[in-house]
Amino acid sequence: MSAIQERLQTARAWWAGLAPRERTMFAAMVAVVGIAALWSLADWSIAERKRLAKALPIAQARLAAMRDDAAEVQRLQRQQARPAETAAGLAEPMQASARGRGLTMDVRVDGGGLHATGSGSFDVLIDWLAEAQRDHGFRATRLSATRGPSGVAFEADLTPPGAQ
Repeated sequence: MSAIQERLQTARAWWAGLAPRERTMFAAMVAVVGIAALWSLADWSIAERKRLAKALPIAQARLAAMRDDAAEVQRLQRQQARPAETAAGLAEPMQASARGRGLTMDVRVDGGGLHATGSGSFDVLIDWLAEAQRDHGFRATRLSATRGPSGVAFEADLTPPGAQ
């Protein structure tokens, strides 16, 4: 005999040895435990469906954003690298840009970077510095600003991309 058949015979003998009242109680207990297990499984399944229904749109939005980012990366990789601009070639255009924004400014080449002095609105100055970094890669390594009657008087050193 196999082990399974032996266990079945043992279980049948045990069942036969129970009194009718014990059999009824045991069957009722098995039914209650079974119903509770099914109920718990159904409740968990419903909760998971609700959680996944909320999570799916978020995951889809993230996927769409990642696809957009991947397309942008591919576009940027295909794009030609723009030639490095020199400080000497940018001094005049950056000075004109500052004057166009209403800043009184003198921009001159200083070593490998630019040195700017002038006056005007602090907010406009910050916008101009941000544009210099965004469009040309020049970043402010030193900025000194003093409040005056017509805005701020400032001095700034701008370093080209790749310089320390």
